[in-house]
Amino acid sequence: MQTPTSRGESLYRELLARLAQEGIVVLEKRDSRFCKVLDRALRILTFGRQDRFMSEYVTTLGRRIYTPSRWPSYPPAHRYLTLRHEAVHVRQFRRLTWPGMTLVYLLLPLPMGLAAGRAFLEWQAYRETLVATWQLLGPAAAKDKALEDHIVTRFTSADYAWMWLPARQVRRWIHRALAELERHPPPPL
Repeated sequence: MQTPTSRGESLYRELLARLAQEGIVVLEKRDSRFCKVLDRALRILTFGRQDRFMSEYVTTLGRRIYTPSRWPSYPPAHRYLTLRHEAVHVRQFRRLTWPGMTLVYLLLPLPMGLAAGRAFLEWQAYRETLVATWQLLGPAAAKDKALEDHIVTRFTSADYAWMWLPARQVRRWIHRALAELERHPPPPL
């Protein structure tokens, strides 16, 4: 019988292989000059509040998923859940193209604050985080207050350059998604 750790590890490796078959590459941010430039820009735009871009955040640009310096220390289940989230962004890039993603993510309706485009794209990915968590760790983990608070913080802080959404709105989205999962549970992994 597999332990949660070994199950997370096998699912993570399977997902990596599937992504590679689709031409999606997983790279380290520290090896990307572009990510280093983004890090500096984010520090400036957020007045130093977003200072964990290189160490904690996974970033998807087209068919490249850039991992932070702490990535190897994350438990396999966490890496799996994160890649499920990032795979949503890869599909968004395919659908919207680079110019479309750039326009929606960075400029609609405003570059910082009132970032409805960025919020919409991120919500699609965080909904997948909830589904994947439900499948891998069970309904209780998906409903855990700590996960809810984590997602709310992402939407209401400098993490995504202040999307300026009220926390109650993000919590409503989460509760609706969980209610839908309760009504129509995803197949187990």
